[in-house]
Amino acid sequence: MKHDLEKILLCPICKGKSIGHHLKALDHNFSGDYFSISQCENCGYRFTNPRPKEKTIGSYYKSDNYISHNSSKRGIINKIYHMVRAYQFAKKYKEIVSLKKTKENELLDIGCGTGDFINYMKRKGWAVTGVEADQMARALAEKKGDWEVYSSFSDEKLSKYDVITMWHVLEHIYDLDYFFKRIKLLLKENGVLVVAVPNSNSYDAAYYGKDWYAYDLPIHVSHFRKKDIENISNIHGLKLEAVKPLFFDSYYISMLSEKKSTNYSVFGLIRGFISNNKAKRSGEYSSLTYYLFK
Repeated sequence: MKHDLEKILLCPICKGKSIGHHLKALDHNFSGDYFSISQCENCGYRFTNPRPKEKTIGSYYKSDNYISHNSSKRGIINKIYHMVRAYQFAKKYKEIVSLKKTKENELLDIGCGTGDFINYMKRKGWAVTGVEADQMARALAEKKGDWEVYSSFSDEKLSKYDVITMWHVLEHIYDLDYFFKRIKLLLKENGVLVVAVPNSNSYDAAYYGKDWYAYDLPIHVSHFRKKDIENISNIHGLKLEAVKPLFFDSYYISMLSEKKSTNYSVFGLIRGFISNNKAKRSGEYSSLTYYLFK
């Protein structure tokens, strides 16, 4: 298909001019075409380049495979995703409560999808607000609770929050500089930004290479490593105080990466187990959650 692309000439993090090639990977969800990932030769940050212009990116999400924008439980991967999610919500809640420094419990979830996490947090007694760019997902989220879900984190009606969460959202953000400036305005003093992203330095990323499903081109415009989040936090005056694994992501991502094989669920579970076992020593889990304080 025809793509309306833009070329990135400067590293979006360090502004370096020396940009090398990392790999090409397939758009599994929408176009079936290959897109390229560049790597900054100064700081190592990896990013989709060229990438679809932001005004066109919405069309690449129009797929039943994009689970966070639907509630389907068809197929083994969807079923596993929804089963594990309930456990993950409880774990996320415990981590947030144990690490946060403010007294109030006001939470903003950016990229809230169909609203399941904010619904969970509301049941725990939190005051919750959601942001979701996708119109259909936003409508589903609003049906689940007595709240307004905003279409953009730039909305002037948004207040200040003790906790801002982003579960696999930062990799979709086009303008990182603007985004983090906006986040600092939305965070209370000592508030925490909780960012979960795939880790392109994980074992499963290295094993699957261009077939690693978490590259998710072209809707993932960033492909983060720990060092990238450290650099971003330093540039924008946030303090990275904790990094936690999303333990089950390695199984889910590996199963998706194995979709070409007949027994993809079995092979994926085995590879996910190996990835987690290696990450116990290296710390390089398939996905990581970062706690950045203002």
